[in-house]
Amino acid sequence: MNWAYRITFLALGFVAFMTFMVVSAFRQNFDLVVEDYYGQELQFQSQIDKQLNQNRLSDTLSCVVAGDKVVLRFPESLAGQPIEGDILFFRPSDAGKDLRLAINSNLHGVQLFDRHLFARGYYRVQVDYKVGSMQYYDEKTLMID
Repeated sequence: MNWAYRITFLALGFVAFMTFMVVSAFRQNFDLVVEDYYGQELQFQSQIDKQLNQNRLSDTLSCVVAGDKVVLRFPESLAGQPIEGDILFFRPSDAGKDLRLAINSNLHGVQLFDRHLFARGYYRVQVDYKVGSMQYYDEKTLMID
């Protein structure tokens, strides 16, 4: 086999490899964290203020898996007060598995969710809530096995 054939095979191999890479790149799915990224960026200072309010509380929000339930417990200092807002169970690896729910806690500041609502994996629990005139925001991690 002479050099002309080798160079031809090398060039064809390179073209085949590049074609494979381009086709693979177009098949990738890129989920955005949020669709309205710039609109939410403009409201970021209010998010910082909510987090500062959360940090001023004596106790913290918690989210754990207990048996067949996911338990979200608000700070005890807010127990007995009406809590309004929403909870986003954010799945970084797959936007289709995100879950947004309204807060509906009991008098003790506890809200239960059925575990079957969630796929197995890692979630970031983003809780944006209001008690009276004070607004709070907290973020926790949750692993569903």
